[in-house]
Amino acid sequence: MVSRYNNIRLGAVLGLLAPLLALVIIYIVAFRGMPFGEFLELLTSRRKLSSMISLSVIPNLLLFFIFIWLNYLYSARGVLASTFVVALIMVITKFLI
Repeated sequence: MVSRYNNIRLGAVLGLLAPLLALVIIYIVAFRGMPFGEFLELLTSRRKLSSMISLSVIPNLLLFFIFIWLNYLYSARGVLASTFVVALIMVITKFLI
């Protein structure tokens, strides 16, 4: 059975949005009184931005396994591809920022 939810584009978009949403949730829960720009400056000055990006990718694991369990293998590929993109961003921030 072919599903409209089984495509690489959907998986890639969700795989990029999930870490952003996780980062916003971490900000709201732990740093709610601080402006978002200051939050990012704090992470950068303490050299924790790459660690926070790494933590924010955890929801992609859940997305990946949900797509695998539903047999939406193309969507799972999209999530995996976007995870690699976020990992590349994390490595760049680790060594350049």
